[in-house]
Amino acid sequence: MDCTMNTASSMAAGANGNAHAAAVATAQRHPPRSVRAALPALLLTLLLGACGGGGGGDAATALPANPVRAMLDPDAINIGSVGWRTSTRDAFLLAARQINEAGGVLGKRLNAIALVARDNAEAQDMGQQLLDAGVTILNVSTSTRVLNLLPLARAKGVAILTESSSSPTLSTVADDDLIFRVGVSDVDATPVLAKLAFDAGKRRAVVLVNEADAFGTGLNNLFSPAFQALGGQVVATVRIPFGLKSGFAPYLKQVMDAAPDVILNGILAADISANVLNEALPYQYAGLWLLPGTAAGNQTFLDNLADPGKIAGGAIGSAATIGAYGNTAYQHFRSSYLAQYGSEPQDFTAPTYDIVMLMALAIERAGLQTSSKSPTGAQVRDSLRAVMNAPGETVRPEAIKAALALVRQGVEVDYSGAYSGADWDGKGDLIGQVPFTVFRLDTSARSWDASQQIVITVPRQP
Repeated sequence: MDCTMNTASSMAAGANGNAHAAAVATAQRHPPRSVRAALPALLLTLLLGACGGGGGGDAATALPANPVRAMLDPDAINIGSVGWRTSTRDAFLLAARQINEAGGVLGKRLNAIALVARDNAEAQDMGQQLLDAGVTILNVSTSTRVLNLLPLARAKGVAILTESSSSPTLSTVADDDLIFRVGVSDVDATPVLAKLAFDAGKRRAVVLVNEADAFGTGLNNLFSPAFQALGGQVVATVRIPFGLKSGFAPYLKQVMDAAPDVILNGILAADISANVLNEALPYQYAGLWLLPGTAAGNQTFLDNLADPGKIAGGAIGSAATIGAYGNTAYQHFRSSYLAQYGSEPQDFTAPTYDIVMLMALAIERAGLQTSSKSPTGAQVRDSLRAVMNAPGETVRPEAIKAALALVRQGVEVDYSGAYSGADWDGKGDLIGQVPFTVFRLDTSARSWDASQQIVITVPRQP
């Protein structure tokens, strides 16, 4: 199957033999309305896509014993993604299509197998299947899922690139130099949130997070000192069991009893984060809701708000999840995404798009360095910084064909993407200039005002 659009119903069997409902999509044009209407129901439907390779067919087609393995193409370069949103999956497939239109990598087609997992257990299952099947490199969303899959990735020598993992733990965990973020750590993002709250005149904060969640733990540990350094005070931290979707009354009582004028809502899942606000409406809370990048700017968060007009104190957040509006590479990505899918790209899509471009450039360079048409995961890992970092000739996604040609000629390149032109440090964290978008909830229009962006220089951490 080539990389033309093909949307069909299928089933994806997990390693434990259970089957999950799925829609299979390979990106060339946006899916039919009936399929698109089903896409937001991530908690009900597993979405599974592949840019080429086995996986097409209709509902009557007999399933292979191992659908993920069947989607691999032995004649292609296989890359994988375990995402958390259909929009990031779409960005992953869009980049793969553009690379294939530019001639592929190492004279082969780039076969992108993009999966969307409903929860951490499903992500673990999918990631294990992809790694066991032999993908060369992997994209994984969220800190907890990356950390869960890290032991197997280390055993396989496969690098993980992530667009939405902000836990500081990723900077210190023993990873054999296999984790690379195209996004910022909470170390850099959380002080921006604290400043937003302080500049809004808020001085008493409550932090609301999930129990046993790497993201929430990091957020809480970093927000308190940042807010206090400005002159504010964190008066309480309230922890909600991970995965609890409703019935927040006892936890909200703890929040309100602390009498905060700002609540940092660090619940990981955007729909559950919105439901916290829904259940808080009877309190008629007049303070400010402060939102990190998991909710700020997120359409799922908006879609799950029961009555935004009753959020008296409003909601604001910041996130380094969207490329700089004035960046030509971001403009190229945005126009390509609009043309492909008929909708605006959501948060985290630009960094996911860059991840695939970086994968392709690193694979091409690894092949040149090792004189191989099938470099190993470790060899590809060893070329990631070389194509991301200065020095080198600046290359951008809108000219990916020329960029790949330069790599094939042995020219060192420095990728400047739709998300940013930052580099990786020795820990796989971004350093350099990164755009932060300030999101304000327009309660009457039920939309995000994302007109303000600020550029932060992320320093090299000691």
